[in-house]
Amino acid sequence: MAAWHRVCGMTLAGMAALAFAARLEAAAPDGFRDLAPGVLTVIPPDISTDDTLQRGDILEITKGLADAAWTPTRDSVGGTLVERAKDRVYPRDVWCLEFAYKPPRHIDIDLPGRDLTMRRKRVLYLLYRVKNTGGRRSTAPAADPAALTRESYAGPVRFLPHFVLESVEGLAHPEGSIHYRGYLDRVIPEAIEPIKQREGVPGRLHDSASMLETELAPGEERWGVAVWTDIDPRIDFFSIFVRGLTNAVRWRSDPGMRISADDPPGVGTEHALESLRLDFWRHGDEVSFEEEEVSVGHAGLLERMAIGVRVLEALGRPALTKAKAREGLEQAGLAWRDLLVPAVPFEAIDRDVPHSLGPLERVIERLAAIKEPTARGAVVRDLLGDHGIEWIEDLSRSLASPVDDARAAERGAALARVGVAPDELASAPLAALAKAIAAVDAIESNAARRAEAAALFGPAADRLEALAKELSLMRALVVLDDLGLDTRRVAAAGPRAAFDALEEAVEAEPEAAKRARILLGILGAEGPTIYATAKAVNEGIDHAWVFRYEIDESPE
Repeated sequence: MAAWHRVCGMTLAGMAALAFAARLEAAAPDGFRDLAPGVLTVIPPDISTDDTLQRGDILEITKGLADAAWTPTRDSVGGTLVERAKDRVYPRDVWCLEFAYKPPRHIDIDLPGRDLTMRRKRVLYLLYRVKNTGGRRSTAPAADPAALTRESYAGPVRFLPHFVLESVEGLAHPEGSIHYRGYLDRVIPEAIEPIKQREGVPGRLHDSASMLETELAPGEERWGVAVWTDIDPRIDFFSIFVRGLTNAVRWRSDPGMRISADDPPGVGTEHALESLRLDFWRHGDEVSFEEEEVSVGHAGLLERMAIGVRVLEALGRPALTKAKAREGLEQAGLAWRDLLVPAVPFEAIDRDVPHSLGPLERVIERLAAIKEPTARGAVVRDLLGDHGIEWIEDLSRSLASPVDDARAAERGAALARVGVAPDELASAPLAALAKAIAAVDAIESNAARRAEAAALFGPAADRLEALAKELSLMRALVVLDDLGLDTRRVAAAGPRAAFDALEEAVEAEPEAAKRARILLGILGAEGPTIYATAKAVNEGIDHAWVFRYEIDESPE
């Protein structure tokens, strides 16, 4: 994902700088202009939604005491306990701080090592300023409780900073997995003074520990810095989530949660504080994380780049594996549509959702139906390349080859769980392999799936992922060919041009169902969702306010 940055990174960075410089002139206070050069962005408090009034059921009554519901004969049903616990109003005072920041920069600082000697270390930091601009609340006159109005109020606020730098890089898994890496900011006292001097910060510069020592008075502003070390240098796109800027909260209930009368209040409900998400991207390969400053905004850009990389990877695969995808599918009696997997909805993308091994299972079943071993080998070679034969043989042998007693006992128990009898391994090894793969694929948890695959296949379990990836790339290659893309021209271009070519071809299909099927074929389970995001968001959006729940961390 690196080469395109060297071609167009300066253009995008220059455009972002001009845009934010214009905003600075209009919005930034005079104190900002005394700081070191750099683009400064002021994000006003979020008042886009009214969180001062929220509604919800008292679940410990509506669900925990559901058996107590009854229908009065001389009064309205709304007067009963269970009905009165429904759709309750929860008023609360809500505050939100004004947040201003400069794009992250690097600085070299002498830090003590484990051997107590000072060592030069490069750290990434985000300089910011918070300001207490007041809050808002909903009020109603005593004579008319339904006549609610929203008003502003002023009061002290304690900012409890919580900064997390996260990278989400997509489409690396055989079926499009999104990989997560997160880094909490660190308290490094040695970094404060060098950053303060470099940036020309007036007054005290706080870290995340000293920032919460005292409350922010109404109208008070305070400068702070978040610092990170040892960030993976391969990260191209990342976001910084800032929590603590507001006490706005949302909650949701698990619809399948069983609540009894003995459960404590709030059971079955997840709460989420509002966070500010800041989006950034850097200019390319590993050495560029040594640059002083990164660029602002990547919303939509990440998805476009990830899709473009996927297209280029599929187009370049035959040269590496010598596979002939279309010929292999035809010989196996399959079409690329037979290798599709279910789409993954947005709310499931960041969760522990296993990726389907169904296409691999179907291919193994077709191979088992071919009686002639030489013909079977030709199908595998065309579909998966020369290494495909070796990988399938590794999986098949791992189910039946001699092993030590401990491994044999573990494997025997796993085979019994998936319903593969010993005689099947000798008489129909490929059919037994397909059955074992189907059983692994049926496991809902990734961790449990990996454990069962290891019990069945031992060290060869990694072959499942490798084969799934090859099949997904071969499927994508056939779909791209069917779309009529000029594959040579696209393969010679960069990821953004590859996305543009794919977008043009996909949008030429008038039927939405066919477009979705094409995206599943090329991009895997998350394809339609990621493509919709790439289409819906303009590149360069720099921030968003989001609610993230602790269990799945998916923004709402």
